[in-house]
Amino acid sequence: MVMEERSCHTANRVGDVQMGNGHKRGRSEDSSSNNVSIGVETDKQDMLSNKAQKKWVFGKCVNLSAVDAPCFKEMMTVDGGQMGLESSDCHDLNGWRLQDALEEVQDRVEKIKESWAITGCSILLDAWVDQKGRDLVTFVADCPAGLVYLISFDVSDFKDDVTALLSLVNGLVEEVGVRNVTQIIACSTSGWVGELGELFAGHDREVFWSVSVSHCFELMLVKISKIRSFGDIFDKVNNIWLFINNNPSVLNIFRDQCHGIDITVSSSEFEFVTPYLILESIFKAKKNLTAMFASSNWNNEQCIAISNLVSDSSFWETVESVLKCTSPLIHGLLLFSTANNQHLGYVYDTMDSIKESIAREFNHKPQFYKPLWDVIDDVWNKHLHNPLHAAGYFLNPTAFYSTNFHLDIEVVTGLISSLIHMVEDCHVQFKISTQIDMYRLGKDCFNEASQADQITGISPAEWWAHKASQYPELQSLAIKILSQTCEGASKYKLKRSLAEKLLLSEGMSNRERQHLDELVFVQYNLHLQSYKAKLSEEIDVYKD
Repeated sequence: MVMEERSCHTANRVGDVQMGNGHKRGRSEDSSSNNVSIGVETDKQDMLSNKAQKKWVFGKCVNLSAVDAPCFKEMMTVDGGQMGLESSDCHDLNGWRLQDALEEVQDRVEKIKESWAITGCSILLDAWVDQKGRDLVTFVADCPAGLVYLISFDVSDFKDDVTALLSLVNGLVEEVGVRNVTQIIACSTSGWVGELGELFAGHDREVFWSVSVSHCFELMLVKISKIRSFGDIFDKVNNIWLFINNNPSVLNIFRDQCHGIDITVSSSEFEFVTPYLILESIFKAKKNLTAMFASSNWNNEQCIAISNLVSDSSFWETVESVLKCTSPLIHGLLLFSTANNQHLGYVYDTMDSIKESIAREFNHKPQFYKPLWDVIDDVWNKHLHNPLHAAGYFLNPTAFYSTNFHLDIEVVTGLISSLIHMVEDCHVQFKISTQIDMYRLGKDCFNEASQADQITGISPAEWWAHKASQYPELQSLAIKILSQTCEGASKYKLKRSLAEKLLLSEGMSNRERQHLDELVFVQYNLHLQSYKAKLSEEIDVYKD
């Protein structure tokens, strides 16, 4: 990633990060009918309730034996039983209801798979070591149409055999379809996963390899904390946070000081981010905290310790220093988690924006920001970056048609590499090359489509689908690249105990094994469907 040093200084609050660039170039019923409707509504309610129960139990990966508990049945009863509805028992859920759910899930999965030929998909890899010491891995396919649980493996016996691991992954890619798989996103850079990633990076393969953006950001934060010697600052900040929120009387005093406003922390799906969000929240409350402890009498040992900490100017200097180093990364990651999941087209630009923000925090003094840039570049070059990011940056109209789009050798190389890897036919490659010139110059269909009002409010992949039908070859390539995610499987929080039970099949009959396979397939895919729906709702709110 190339990021040129900027000499200009722009005033900005701590941690400001932009995803992409916003500077685009200018341009009344009777009683009988009531009786009928009530009967229909009752049947509909019965059907919906049964379907909802089934979806909730399987989607939440509930232990099926738990549904026979009296408290569970009471919870699942509609209106205290007035509608005459009953919850399913364990036998039903393991029997015909499972088969019913299996058919529904299979139909949905097939529809998602049909979309892979157009949008491609990313295979997400989630690896872990269970309590028995086994090395397990689960594979999930991600595309705009939805997420699909593929399969789980126990790789304990061959985790040290990179060739065998490569064969496993290649087999899965072939099963999904080599032309359908755009990239593989790993969850880690260590162990057998890291070794496999190095093997992919060192060979000319049709499928790209990357590490999830959240894990890479976590690596950056860990490395920065080491070179900047943060020490015990997070423990101190957390002590303040707990002292206020765990003591009602103290919290009331603070609210009085702040006119009823609490110290709030933004939610995040990534646990490692929380300490940084607490740090930022405490820093924002610095003035009110200082005033509160200065105006009240604090007479016990803990109160005095917190009071001394809050009145220590060196403490606040350290907090501010940590925020300058890390806040741009934290807010960059939060942008990724709130924006459309298919955000590959924004990674390249956002990483540059993060680096620029860090430079501003240190008044563009290289001796302060360059070591932080070096950490970011190290993780970027070794783990996060693949050619798709550069190609996505080029093909993202929001970035490309902005006034500060920067075309460097890395972007050109990434675009060419993506084209060669993803398009086999040399004649099609040549056609795309000529069509890229039309896109670059804003000619033909791209003339009007490149205007600002044609780009805003629409995802890059959707823009290509709606605006570039005149050049179908380039359109197809762009959609496949821009439809990909940069986040890994851990984001979706699949219940690992299900896979662990599935892979502990010793002593099971074939029928038991098949039943467990079906149960895991249904539960995982319903969970992923629910998560995807929740994400779509959050995106709609984010757009509004």
